Amino acid sequence: MAKKKKKDLWWYIKNEYGLPAMKRKFSKETGIPTTQAGLERTIGKAVMEWLFGGKKKKKDEES
Repeated sequence: MAKKKKKDLWWYIKNEYGLPAMKRKFSKETGIPTTQAGLERTIGKAVMEWLFGGKKKKKDEES
């Protein structure tokens, strides 16, 4: 049987003040991700669009 990991003080503080729920609500309302991976993905997309001239038009929109 696996040994249970003890929850540290920071875990209790975060959940006492509802920080995970606040982050979720903020993310849903604004569309801005609050996870590290989400932020990196969003920033990377913005940089690539800036470097290569923005969004490409779809074939249907060209004519």
